[in-house]
Amino acid sequence: MSGAIISLIIAIVGVGGTLASTAITQVLAQRTESQRANREERIRAAEQRASEDQRRIDQLRGCYVQLNAHDRHYRDAMLAYAYALKSGSADTEAAEVSSARRAQRDTRAEAQLVASDAVLQVESHVNAQLTVAYRRLMGVAGRPDSSARQAQLGRVIELLDSIIAQQGHVRALMRLEVRATQELPEWYDPEIGPPDHSQAGSSSSTANVVEGVSPQTTPGSYA
Repeated sequence: MSGAIISLIIAIVGVGGTLASTAITQVLAQRTESQRANREERIRAAEQRASEDQRRIDQLRGCYVQLNAHDRHYRDAMLAYAYALKSGSADTEAAEVSSARRAQRDTRAEAQLVASDAVLQVESHVNAQLTVAYRRLMGVAGRPDSSARQAQLGRVIELLDSIIAQQGHVRALMRLEVRATQELPEWYDPEIGPPDHSQAGSSSSTANVVEGVSPQTTPGSYA
């Protein structure tokens, strides 16, 4: 084989090697670019999910703050009204109860579109008891002062006091959902229901609201 042919073969091999190297380099570059684009897309998707998740948490937090505040204020307003009735005139407290009741109902209406099913289920026990207390309180308020009326007011106050434990369970679940805590407290009972007050001088229609008896536990620092 002559030197010219050998040189030609070497040249062809060199050119082929250069072309192959270029092609390989392009393939590797494309692969690297594709991997980079995929990584960036995964990062963007993760950031979008995190942003949506945070938006949902912020929405829940705002809803739960309002729901918790208005449930508490409604109970406190009725408690103040009951004590005022026991001692005499209670016109100011009566107006506050009406205002608190409207605010609580508006907040619950919004919460029913935002809150989780779990929170709504537990909070419904609180609302049922608040409704019972309101009906009893309004019934007692229109009666003349007497020892029987004082006793009935005492039972209303006892009922309102008992709601504190149930409100503690609602707040515990709310705190978990907005990530204020990592786990529910040991005393949390997902099956907690309203205690039976049907024998405490209520009307039959009121007693029907209070169904099922679940054991109460002390809600510790959340109460």
